[in-house]
Amino acid sequence: MIKLRTILAGTAVAMFAQFAAAQGSAPATIVVPAAEAPANPNDPAYTDQSRLNQSNDPYVKKRVATKKAKTEYKAGKKAAKKEYKHHKADAKSELHDAKKDASDTRAMELKNMPPMAPSN
Repeated sequence: MIKLRTILAGTAVAMFAQFAAAQGSAPATIVVPAAEAPANPNDPAYTDQSRLNQSNDPYVKKRVATKKAKTEYKAGKKAAKKEYKHHKADAKSELHDAKKDASDTRAMELKNMPPMAPSN
């Protein structure tokens, strides 16, 4: 039991050390005083245009194109499903009507059938 506690404690310390090291190397957010801030926040001299400009960034282009393609696919799939349900409902009602008609026809035939003579 003591060995297990030691192992778990060592693992926890190692994990915490890795987490602390990762946090230490994270870039800090730079705050610019209002007096030094640019008049136009979208000025290319102060911003990284590779991530903000959708027309030039291939990753943003791919993400936008993928989202658009998924939306179109889902819309097409939804329309196809709706059409299938309508066709299925029509076929079901047609089958129901055919069965009812056959049943009514057979009932009329049995009703109009002459009585049979008993056989000895």
